[in-house]
Amino acid sequence: MADKAQKTFDLEYPVSFGGETVTAVTLRRPKGREIRDMQNGKGTAIDRTFEMMATLAEREVALIDELDAADVKKIDAWLNEIVGE
Repeated sequence: MADKAQKTFDLEYPVSFGGETVTAVTLRRPKGREIRDMQNGKGTAIDRTFEMMATLAEREVALIDELDAADVKKIDAWLNEIVGE
């Protein structure tokens, strides 16, 4: 049975980051407070979204910045399903 508490995204376009080749990114489901923080946080909506992705992946925002747009879009679509945007 798949773990519904997290989702792994196999990257269509792997990236080199911090001396490793990242081929997948796993995000856990957000907590309510994290959704509220994302929606009420400072900065632009895309900045808050990237910060949420990094938090849920337990990685640096700089890694999310390096992902190809197609991979970011897949992750963003999953987040939007959860937060209802």
